[in-house]
Amino acid sequence: MSVAPVIHIGGWPGAGKQTIGRALATLSHGRLIHNHIFLDAAQAVFERGTDECKQLREDVRAVVLRAAAMLPREVPIIFTDALSTLEADRKLFEPTRVFAKERGARLCPVVLKIDTEANLTRLMDPARKGAKLTDPDILLDLRARFDLLEPDGALRLDASGLSPQEAAASIAAEFGLSHG
Repeated sequence: MSVAPVIHIGGWPGAGKQTIGRALATLSHGRLIHNHIFLDAAQAVFERGTDECKQLREDVRAVVLRAAAMLPREVPIIFTDALSTLEADRKLFEPTRVFAKERGARLCPVVLKIDTEANLTRLMDPARKGAKLTDPDILLDLRARFDLLEPDGALRLDASGLSPQEAAASIAAEFGLSHG
């Protein structure tokens, strides 16, 4: 059996990364490893941005990646993250790149593009749960000051008018994932 791809979905907070990732995992019989698994665990213990929080985030990531490496090779693995072109964010992408390489899998980055209006609507949706960003002023500041990380070969997908299922189907088709 061939090795399934490792998919990395990036985009602004509120772009739909987790929801699309969940739909893609269902469609492809894959596993979703959403970035809040790492963030929420670290922020439950330490203040965001502290060295202790950053270290715990990386420790949790390492444990999860070791466990994910044990999944059958035919299982697609989907990661999500909101990363900018800053060097610190590029470094956060590196464990995903290394994971794919060690798994012998093709790394398939996806960058969700979304217009500001749709992004704000999704960001402020009451259905957003957990420690996710919901402050529109912070999102607008992020969008004004930073550029999204677009890894080499990334699929740029405009998710503005797509349902999560449509976006997932688009990604699955692009990377040859099973639809059933």
